[in-house]
This record gives sequence, structure tokens and C-alpha cells, in this order.
Amino acid sequence: MANSTYTGRGETVVVIDSGWSPTWESAARIVYQHDYANNDADARNPNADTHGALVTSSILSQAPDLNIVALKVIPDGTSTASGAAIEQALQWVVAHASDYKIVGVNLSLAGGSATSEMTTLLSDELASLAAKRVLVSAAAGNAGQNGTATDVSYFAADHNTICVSASGGDGTMPGWAQRNPGITDLCADGTDIRLTDLAGRTVTANGSSFSAPSVTAAVALAQQEAIALRGSALTQDEFLSLAKQTGTPIAGTGYTDLDTQALLAKIGQLYGTTATPTVPDPTPGPGTGAPATTTAAILVNAKGTAAAGVNAHFTLLVDGHAVGSATVGAAAKNYAFTATVSADSAHTVQIQYDNDGFAGGQDRNLFVNSVSVNGHSYAATDAAVTYDKGALDGHDVVKGQSGMWWNGTLVVAADKGLFASQAQVAELQAGDLLGHAMSANAASHGATSDTTADAAGWTSELLPAFQYADHGLHAWQDAHDMAV
Repeated sequence: MANSTYTGRGETVVVIDSGWSPTWESAARIVYQHDYANNDADARNPNADTHGALVTSSILSQAPDLNIVALKVIPDGTSTASGAAIEQALQWVVAHASDYKIVGVNLSLAGGSATSEMTTLLSDELASLAAKRVLVSAAAGNAGQNGTATDVSYFAADHNTICVSASGGDGTMPGWAQRNPGITDLCADGTDIRLTDLAGRTVTANGSSFSAPSVTAAVALAQQEAIALRGSALTQDEFLSLAKQTGTPIAGTGYTDLDTQALLAKIGQLYGTTATPTVPDPTPGPGTGAPATTTAAILVNAKGTAAAGVNAHFTLLVDGHAVGSATVGAAAKNYAFTATVSADSAHTVQIQYDNDGFAGGQDRNLFVNSVSVNGHSYAATDAAVTYDKGALDGHDVVKGQSGMWWNGTLVVAADKGLFASQAQVAELQAGDLLGHAMSANAASHGATSDTTADAAGWTSELLPAFQYADHGLHAWQDAHDMAV
């Protein structure tokens, strides 16, 4: 999640895909669901690791307080959807966008080959959503042919979608990433994206399917901030202008990588006092001699008990500065945060429980199982962990414990060795924090179709099948990974 107090709370995004899975999403996050493949009200998929669940998990890892509408368009046991089902799903979004405070739609589906902007059967719905300032992020696809192709998927080529091509997240673009200089709007990391399910098991995924969710999450956070500061959502043009201004150029390509934290900071600068980043950025300027910085990647594994229907809530702080927050459910889950901190220094990571209560015979409590900092896991009972009851003031401090029965702060004294350099942090994340790396052996390079569409639009019988825009997914699990 970006270094921000904006977490998507009160906003909703729609995932049009293969459905959701209780392995990956809490039912509390799903505010509406429908299965357009089977025409029923249950959008769950019996495949625990279904594509739509992974896409949704990726969005929630970056905007954890979002509400989700799950619209299933892919029949169980297949990887394709009809354009007619997708159009029905989009029509529902057009009709109900204001009812659910919908700000974004994720389309991690790919098919066809477009080398210029085009009109499709979906264009009417996409134009209606753009007019409502509901921004649609569409995966460009993965048939990049070693970077020689200059085409994207049909959906991504519509003027009223944000065309998202996959990057390597390191200033490069993988050869399989479809891209077109006149159509691609933004790039986002789609390489070795690590996702953790509700049981703590980690999988790694690749493809523009997992680039689009980063943009969808950024849309939600940006719209939440824009509405809070200026009273209105951003148009697609406004969002893209700001995202390109604040993004990172991918050297020698003309494409821009999304930088969500910089985007939110820019919105705050333009429209009011920004809450991002909340951890001061000590990046040195020319000749200042300021200390070097590094990234703190933090995972909090926690669960809670509810009272009066209200779940336990905590705020994550680093060195006393708020980084983000989360509301926890009854099942243990990893909550991910990042912060920019000074390198070669020790830092305190603080989990501040702030809504303890008792109602109707129910006691609301927070349980913190572990806190991982740049790959090093601290149990709540480790010697480096203390529990500061009440205010965070150094008084009434006891040794660390998992059960937080009172408002207070669990304080982790993280060793300076965890913040030595950015390169070392990345190495630790790939090892200890993220567990067993997974291979992407079954690399699928997107959908192809024998049918084409003319500029006037499609009829239903001309619609090709659309497949997941992923580049291979393989789940590793064993008893260690499944442990909570």
C-alpha cells in the first residue's frame, strides 16, 4: 500500500473476471456479486486460486479498505468469457455506479490485436462510465513477441479505458508485454507479483493481469483523495495527466511506470494539505549531505474479534508517523505496508490498536501474530517487542503479547541491519519475507482470435473469446507456507 492515510475506505471498485474466492477475500469486502456466466447471484469460483480472486487480492493489497463488487463473466473450469457477458456486467456498473460509490473497474481480460484506438461493442458503456468519472483499467496483454509487437488487446484500445502495459518494475519492460506508443497510457509492475492469501500462503504471478490492479488501486486512492480535498473525482484525462507527471520514465521507451505515492502527493499539493507521504522523505538534494533512504516493507499478520458488528482496527506507524491502517476480520491475514525511512538506522514499527470496546456481551480485541520487516519476522512475544498500553507515551509498557485486550501500541524495535540498502532489502523480501519463490512455467501469451472488428463496432456474433491477461501462474504451497 502506498505511504498514505488514504486506503480506499468508503470507495468501491468492480472486478469483472472469473469470480472471487474465500481463500483470498473476506466476504465482508464483497458488497455485491453476480455471475453473468451462469446468471445467478453467486460469483464465487470453486477454484480456490481463481484468476479473479488473485486480481482482487492484488487490488486489496494496495488499497485494503476498498469495497469490492465481483462480477463473474467466465464459466467455472474455463479461461474465456464472451463479450456479451462482459457487456452485461458493464451495463450493471453504469446503472449502479452511484449506488455503490464505484470509482474504478478492473478488466484483466485480453483478446484480439489493436494497433490504434478502436470502437467495440463495449464502447457505449465505457463512455458512460468515463462521463461518471468511473475509471476503467484494462490489461494490454502479453503477446509482446520479444518487444517487437506494437499492439494491445481490444478492450485496452478503447479511448475510455486506461491501457495498462506490464513493466518489470525496475525501469524495464518484459518482452512479452504488449504495448503501443499511441495507446498505452501507463505501465505498472507485472513481473513476479507476490500475493498472500488469508491463510498466509504466497503465490507469484506475472502478466498485465497483475499490472492493471495496481492502476485500479491507484485510481481508488486518487479519487478518495481528490474527493476529500477538492470535492470532486478526477476525470480520466486528469488522472492520466497527473500519473504521467509523477510516474517514472522507462528509459528509452517513452512509456511511464506508475508511482502511486508520488501521484497522491501531487494531488495533495494541488488541492490541499496532503497526508502523503506521512513518513518524512529525507531524500537528499544536491549538496545537502542528507542521509540515504531505503524502503521498509512491512507485513502485519493479524486477526480480531468484533463487538456490535464492528471489527478491530489498527494504525501502522513507523517512528511515530502514520503509514496506513487496516480493519481486521476473524481470520488471520497479512496486511502490507511500505514506508520510506533513513538507511543504516534502527526504526520502530508500531501497531496501534485504537477501537477497543465491549458491547452486547462481545469483547472487541486485536490479535497480532507477527510483524515482518524487510523479510525478518518478529513474533509478538519476541524480546524486541513491547506493548505500550493506552497512549503511546512510554508509560505502562509490558512485554509483547499477541492478544491486545486494551487500546495500545505493539512496538517492534527493528534492527538497523534490516535497513542497510535498497538492494539488500529486495534480496530479503525475495527470500525470508515472501517464502518460496514460484515459477511461472505455464506462460500464456494472451488470447488470439480469428475474428476481427471494424471501426463501427461489434455485433454479438463477431465477438471473440477473451482470456485472462496473465503470463503464467503457479502456486507453491506446503505445510510451512499454509501456516498462519
